[in-house]
Formats: sequence, structure tokens, C-alpha cells
Amino acid sequence: MSHTRLPRSRAAAAVVASLLVLGGAAPALAASGSDPHHAAAWHHREPLPTSYTLPGDKTYPEGIARQQGTPYFYVGSTTDGTIYRGDVHHSATKVFLPGGQDGRASVAGMKTDRAGRLVVAGGATGKVFVYDTRTRALLHVFDTGRTDTFLNDVALAPNGDAYISDSIHPALWHITAAELKSKQVQQPLHVGVDLTHSRMVYDDGFNGNGLVVTGDGRYVLLSDYNDYAFYRVDIRTHQVVPIDLGGAHGVSGDGLLLKGATLTAVTELDHPEGQISILKLSHDYTKAELVRTVHGRGMHSPSTAAVDGHDLLIVNFQFQITDPKLPFNVVRVHV
Repeated sequence: MSHTRLPRSRAAAAVVASLLVLGGAAPALAASGSDPHHAAAWHHREPLPTSYTLPGDKTYPEGIARQQGTPYFYVGSTTDGTIYRGDVHHSATKVFLPGGQDGRASVAGMKTDRAGRLVVAGGATGKVFVYDTRTRALLHVFDTGRTDTFLNDVALAPNGDAYISDSIHPALWHITAAELKSKQVQQPLHVGVDLTHSRMVYDDGFNGNGLVVTGDGRYVLLSDYNDYAFYRVDIRTHQVVPIDLGGAHGVSGDGLLLKGATLTAVTELDHPEGQISILKLSHDYTKAELVRTVHGRGMHSPSTAAVDGHDLLIVNFQFQITDPKLPFNVVRVHV
């Protein structure tokens, strides 16, 4: 099968256009409510598949969430909003929530929280959808009320709050733990930090993308996909500070993971074979040293990742490929 890639000079602008067409418009946290016997049983089973297939030839999967305490992970389609669920012990995934339900025409990043909720960024819909992973019930729809937006990724804070990056509108969106716990389904999505006049400049194409919350809950680390840059956003003061990469070039973050002072960034930008960058952060998160990079290993224009034990589950998005390599899949990479 042939593969056609857009030229780098056109990539930034094409990202928005292609995703809007497709959409029609950090490590996962532990989840409650799982069967403890089932959880104990799957934890010790080996070996694990190296690849997980997703149904469909126009799926273009982007986000992934690994639900700890269970064998499950969730992946979403940008083309129609279908959410798939996989079991880490089986190579095939199944439809968990059909596309189009609840106005979910396209989805991007997602995370599961301790209460077993799946928090899903709705891309160009301007909405965040929240589901109960046990019952599949819709719990919440948080709506920006905007059309000039692309809700891209989700990060969870230690206190249960959720933060959502926006690739088009200069804002960091915020959902409180209280809003997630409430019984109200339809709720407005509020701006947590206005980035309009900050050091992070929004240009044409995709800007805010991967994000994580630091362990102390004080900062959001946010990548600027267009500019190969990273920023520290103070949740309390709203101060936005560039993270000094120490002269490292070509480091981008479609997806970010954070463990202690180690930041892992996943991208396909300039790297169709995929690139995983491992960075060591300073104590105040204003500097980062590139420790090493990983390429290949089954990656094919990847978007983001979730942690599964000592491995990463990498989503092969292929959004710049007009004739994608099928089947779409998630690959297991040991780093």
C-alpha cells in the first residue's frame, strides 16, 4: 500500500484542515469499581501483545486512556467519535461507545480518573464528554459554546480537576472535581487560564496540544505543537513561562506523560517513524534536558501514549497520511 505524506511546509495548516474534515465539524489514574479478582488475574498474565488493532479503514485514532485497576484501555476516533475499548491481553479492540452519540462527532485526547470516569476531549465540537466506564452512561457534557476551538488533550490533577488543551483558541480549559462529581449533565466549560496575552503565541495551525499536571498540582506543562516549544503554566497565578530545552531541536509534544521529573513527549512531527523524547526536568520545571530519543518500534505517525506497566501504549494516528497503513493500531513500546 502506498503512503502519501504532506510536505513539512504545509503540515501546520493542514493539521487543522484535515482534522476538521475527519471530525466532521499522562499516565492514567486508578479507577474504582473494577473486579478485584479480575484485576489480580490479568496483572500476572504474560506475554502481552505488541499491537492492538482498531476496526475500520477511516478510524484515524488519536487519544488513549489506560484505566488502572482493570485490563482496559480506551481509544477514540477523530472521524466519527467512536470510542473503542481494548484489553491489554487481547490484540483486538471493540466498540465501547458508537460514534455520533450525545453529539460526539469527533474525539481526541482522553483520560480515566479514580472514580472510573472517562473524560474525553471533543476536538472541533468544542465539548468535553464524560462517561461512566462501568455502565457506559453519559455523565456530563461540558460545552465551550465556541466554534473556533479544537479541544485536543486532557490532563488530570492530583485533586481530581481536569485540564484541557485547545489547539486553536488560546485558552487552557478547566473542569473542577466538584463539577465532575455533580449530577448536572449539561454544564459550561470554563477557561482556567487565558493564554491570549501570554508568552505562548497562537499562530495558524495547531498550537496547544499535549499537557500534564505536575505532581504537586501547581503547574500544567503544555506543549506548543507549532513551535516545538513547551511552557509551564502556573494554575494559581496564571503566569506562563517557556521551558528552556537547553538547545535541543526537533522536540515536540503531541502527547505528554510525566513521572516525577521525567517528561516523555510523543510526536510524529518531522518523524513519520515516530519519536519519543525523554526529558529530565529541573526542580521548578523551567528547564529540561533531552536525555534520549526513541524512533521506530512499530510507530507510524503516532499521536500520543499511555503508560502500561513498564511500557507505553502508542496510538498510530497517521493524520498526515492520505493512504493510511491498515489496520489502524496501538503499539506497545518498551522504553
